[in-house]
Amino acid sequence: MNSLPYHNYNRFGIEWVSIVDEMKWEHMHRQNHKGRQSTDLPFDIGKGSLGLTSVSRTMVSLFNNKSNIYKGKFVHVRIETFDDNGRERNRGGDFFSAVMSNEDFQKSTAGRIVDYANGTYSVFFYAAWSGNANITVALTFTREAINFLRHVIKSKEEMTKFTGRYRDGTSQNISQCTLINEGIWQNKCEYINRNSLGKTTLICNKPTNVGCEKLEYIKASVESLNKVTAEKIKDFEYLYKKRYHLSQLHATPLMINIKENSSTLEPMVPCGPDLPVPLSDGYWENHKVFVPLVCSSTQWSDDDVRKCLSNTVVLESGDSNLRQFKWFFAKFYDIKFQHYFVSPRTGNVVDHFWSSVLESDLLDHIETDTCHSRKHIVILNFSFHFGLWSMRSYVERIFHAKLAVERLLNRCPNVNVVIKLSHPRDNMYTEQNVHSSNWVFYDQNRVIRYVFAGIGVIFLDVWDMVVSSVERNTVHMPQHVIRQQVYLLLSYICPEMVN
Repeated sequence: MNSLPYHNYNRFGIEWVSIVDEMKWEHMHRQNHKGRQSTDLPFDIGKGSLGLTSVSRTMVSLFNNKSNIYKGKFVHVRIETFDDNGRERNRGGDFFSAVMSNEDFQKSTAGRIVDYANGTYSVFFYAAWSGNANITVALTFTREAINFLRHVIKSKEEMTKFTGRYRDGTSQNISQCTLINEGIWQNKCEYINRNSLGKTTLICNKPTNVGCEKLEYIKASVESLNKVTAEKIKDFEYLYKKRYHLSQLHATPLMINIKENSSTLEPMVPCGPDLPVPLSDGYWENHKVFVPLVCSSTQWSDDDVRKCLSNTVVLESGDSNLRQFKWFFAKFYDIKFQHYFVSPRTGNVVDHFWSSVLESDLLDHIETDTCHSRKHIVILNFSFHFGLWSMRSYVERIFHAKLAVERLLNRCPNVNVVIKLSHPRDNMYTEQNVHSSNWVFYDQNRVIRYVFAGIGVIFLDVWDMVVSSVERNTVHMPQHVIRQQVYLLLSYICPEMVN
């Protein structure tokens, strides 16, 4: 019998992990570290150039014995990074994606990557089939691109720019607005929601002859996102272009053969809140069916779906990606969800200001009598519209959502609260690689897990499901991928019905 191992999801890479902790982690995993040689001089002398991680020189090798790889076990691949000068990279922090697949069998799975902080990485794949397998690894972002995102983009205030329209009868004014958490301002229209946004405030230039209460809508267009991003990255565009972004390592694909094995996995735990993150989230059995390995799940029949959600109120607060769930249930099962769009939100959409319902306010309006009379499911997501929010504003928003969830669960302990985590999307040009960066979305997932851990929420993590799908990664994944996400969601909501 082979049980799935788990790893510490938050151990490395969270922004507020101290430098001391990073040094301890690196020292523990450093290979052949002998310390500095004894010498009369206080410094060693060298001459050279240390560049960015090179996709052509970085080495990828199989750590397993090639003749000893069995179905149901883990394939272990090692990455050793080098720069374009052929020099070893002596630090971690690069962001890779890895997939193992067999196109003939229509099987695939994503690799779990462990960063040892010294330029070496491990990738673990669950061997879900016997036969041939191709392993590909891509450099998604270099450490330097991530540091630029973290320290230049995500630390800055007022990156998200909105156009606000004020209307009072026949008079109207167009004003510029922005979000700010840390800073000072004078004579602005202020829009404050401490319950959901904390200290983050929407401020707008005060219009002439129209009161602040007459704000009709706000809009943060993609063009405005591109403009502010282009201004910030004009000397660093190369970090987000093909050579260092989404470029397959030349040392891959690795081709291996997986042998048949009679042992089977131990029964998995029922789906529920606060489950540990496994070394593999699962695999595609074929192009249509994903088999999760985080908990026990099933492919749901139509009758069982309706039974699971009978006499149930489902509230969603999030973006159009989450709204796909509402569309899916309405189309195939005639089950109605109440969906509330995240606000303020970015993109080419008009956000009607006074009709906005923010997630913490929504949760606080679920009354005790209501949740006791009918089963309630609340689904939240905090992803694609938050790419240019400062880290301070983002953390404050989800922290206040956590407080609202805790209040809700105290009133209504039987409510299922689900947080749908982000997945990688398609980015078509340089500015989009920054303001809608997949690394930012990946990091958001880690922050969400950190903030909401231990209070009883369900984390619906579909990142690896999307990464390993044969479909192109997009904001709105195809119907059969959404179906597999829905089946995993139902396995969390009604674990007693899983066969």
